[in-house]
Amino acid sequence: MTAVIDYFNGTSSVLSDRDVDRLSAALAAALSPDLIVTGEEAWRLFPGDQCWLTLIYAHHGKPLNRPDVVVSPHSTEQVSAVMRIASEMGVPVTPLGGASGVQGAANANCGGLQIDLRGMDKVRDLDLLSLTCTVEPGLIVKDFEEWLNEKGLSFTHYPASAEWASVGGSVAARGSGVLSTKYGNIQDHVLSLEVVLPDGGIVQLPDVPKHAAGPEVTQLFVGSEGTLGIITAVRVKLRRLPIKRSFRTFAFESLGQGIEAGRQIMVSGLRPSVMRLYDMDATVHSLERAVAAGLSSETMIIMIDGDHERIVDIEAQLCGEICAAHGGRELSSSVGQTWWDNRYVFYHPPHAPELPQIWCTMDAVSDFARIEQLYHNVTKAIRESVDPKWNLSLKTHLSHWFDWGSMIYPRFGIPKGPDDLETAVDLHDRIVRAASLAALESGGVLNDHHGVGMRLAPFMEDQFGESGMRLLRGIKRGIDPKNVLCPGKLGLS
Repeated sequence: MTAVIDYFNGTSSVLSDRDVDRLSAALAAALSPDLIVTGEEAWRLFPGDQCWLTLIYAHHGKPLNRPDVVVSPHSTEQVSAVMRIASEMGVPVTPLGGASGVQGAANANCGGLQIDLRGMDKVRDLDLLSLTCTVEPGLIVKDFEEWLNEKGLSFTHYPASAEWASVGGSVAARGSGVLSTKYGNIQDHVLSLEVVLPDGGIVQLPDVPKHAAGPEVTQLFVGSEGTLGIITAVRVKLRRLPIKRSFRTFAFESLGQGIEAGRQIMVSGLRPSVMRLYDMDATVHSLERAVAAGLSSETMIIMIDGDHERIVDIEAQLCGEICAAHGGRELSSSVGQTWWDNRYVFYHPPHAPELPQIWCTMDAVSDFARIEQLYHNVTKAIRESVDPKWNLSLKTHLSHWFDWGSMIYPRFGIPKGPDDLETAVDLHDRIVRAASLAALESGGVLNDHHGVGMRLAPFMEDQFGESGMRLLRGIKRGIDPKNVLCPGKLGLS
């Protein structure tokens, strides 16, 4: 049996021992020997991200992350020096942030050089008048948020991986957090970037995104997953911590009723910070485990927050009226509060999956005209993609809403995958392929906020088409003519 996608290219390195020695010597001369790790020590200290693919290949002794050299710079100038050396030597480079990604983007699967950015974790500037802050890419989101909270401020980017994810990694993967319905995905937080280009050049982009000084280039690097440049500083928007949070919870007889209520809330101009609609399986087998409230039907949790109590109260009342008008039966507000208090338990044992399980989240996004059909087609494709003997479970919710549409978050699991690597990966890939193609055929976009990485790169041409990929590859060649940064990622090589 052959895996659908060849993740392992059959070699552990593109560099010879002599090349590794030359590269290490050049880096040591430009930086410091104590910032460099090579060989087996590099593989041990830097095992890769949290993608199931990363974990299963490492478990079988064939790691996808196999850098020849890892360097840990502490400044933009050091990153620039590293990139000049790599460019001159033609060495592949893969940047690494918090390694919390779930798509395999941070894996140095072509060997070469990995740049660990976690040593760049300083807050460079805090502007209390503009409520902006400039931070380095290695700063962990949870640490940043706690530092801001002490000052009465918030980043408002609350990903599930906050205790591991870095700010730079969130930007590179175009990530999102649980408050996105009001405050937006990471691209809505970013005002400006400092970027080191593949040849070592340092670019400081305009301080704000609202300008007519040519194209808005900052967003070109957001979501580029390290293929175009290395982010060395991010200027972000901040908010004051909300004065009040209000929770409403509703049970619906059908997912369609909940979707329509959510649509009416969004198109009418209301902006709850959280709106999570769980299907039956997700309600019973996921949400209920966290809140223990006796939930037994599709459930929507809404949280409204803000700086003005009266506005919060009015918005909560209006959201409640819309839900009731579309068949919502109100439950105790404590359900929402309990979820908020326990929202991170899903990512730790015993809730978080572990090998030998197989798991993946297939998040896809569409407009409101297609969102319900997207849900039905993708979940049907996932369920029908494998033999029932594997006892596949599927839990889906909608958790990021926009004024034009929403996204589905189907998370599948197989309690015990095949013992051999090839069969296990084939099973995983079959499900991913079925879900991806069903999403595209339903008019959805392949991914909302988890990034592309190794897992979804084979579907980029299905998403963008031949002309679209030619455009993306042209941008890549223009910025990185030597194809140094993340070769092969995003399907750009």
